Amino acid sequence: MIQTTILSLALLAAPAPLQNDGHDHDHGAAAKAAPAVQQPTEFAPQTTCPVSGEELEDRDLWVDYQGHRVYLCCKKCNKKFKAFPDRYLFEMYQQGVAPENVQKTCPVSGDDLEDRDNFVQYLNLRVYTCCKKCKRKVAKDPATWLDELEGRRPQEKCAVRGGKVKDEDSFLVEGVRVRQCCAGCEKKWRADPAKYFHEMEEQKVVLEADPGTCLLHPGATDAGRNWFVTVGPRRYWFHSLEELTRFFADPTKYLPDLAANAGRAKEHAGGHGESEGAGHDGHGDHDHGR
Repeated sequence: MIQTTILSLALLAAPAPLQNDGHDHDHGAAAKAAPAVQQPTEFAPQTTCPVSGEELEDRDLWVDYQGHRVYLCCKKCNKKFKAFPDRYLFEMYQQGVAPENVQKTCPVSGDDLEDRDNFVQYLNLRVYTCCKKCKRKVAKDPATWLDELEGRRPQEKCAVRGGKVKDEDSFLVEGVRVRQCCAGCEKKWRADPAKYFHEMEEQKVVLEADPGTCLLHPGATDAGRNWFVTVGPRRYWFHSLEELTRFFADPTKYLPDLAANAGRAKEHAGGHGESEGAGHDGHGDHDHGR
C-alpha cells in the first residue's frame, strides 16, 4: 500500500489560512484580506517550457534541481530558469504541472530507493524516502531535505576570509542570518552583499532567515518551516500558502534587490551548479519576454 504525506493547508498542522490564523500578533490589513488559495489536487507531467510557455519540441535541454528535472525549450530560457528556479516551479504548481522526479536515493538515509511507496508531496515536488521513518522526517522539515537533494548545506566558513564561522559573530543581511569568523568581516559583507551572496550560491550554501520570521511580516516570530522560498543562497519563511502565493505574485516588492543581484550574478560565469542537460535550443537568441 502506498504511504504518502501531503503537505497542504488541509493536512498540515501548522499554518492555518490567514483569515483565521489564531495568532495574537497582527499581520496587517493586507494579510487579513488575503483570499484563500485553491491547491491543485492532481498534477500533469510537463509538456511546455515553464519560462516561455511554448510546447516542448524535444527534451534535449533540462536542469536538475532538488531531485527534479525541468525541461526548457532553449538556452535563453535555461538561463532564466536557473536564475530563480523556485519562481518557475511555483508557476508550474499553480498550473497543475509537476516536474519529473529523478531521485535515486533517500535524502535522509542515503540508501538507494528500492521502491517508490513512501513519499512526501510539497507543492508540486515529490520527495521519495526509503521508509516511513524517513518520510516523517521529510514531512516535518521539507526544506532541509530538499537542500540535501540539491547538495546545499548550512554555512560553515566565512565568505570573506574563509575561517570557521561563529554563531556569536552573526548579523542580518537582506533578511537572512550571515555568520562570520570575526566581527570585522561584517563591514565587507555590507559593502557588497551581492558579491558574497554570489559566492555562497556558488558554494551551495543556504543562508536562512531567523526561525519563525516571515518575509511578508518581519515582526512575526511564529512562521514555522512549512512554507518557504529559496532565492539563490537565501531562504525565507512564510506563515501560509496564501502568503507564499502573494510573494510570487510580485517578488521584487518584497525583495527589491532581486533584480540587482541577478544582474551582478550574470557577471560571473557558471550559474548556480545544477546538473544541466546538453542539447540544441533550436530557437536562436529570441527573447520570450519574461
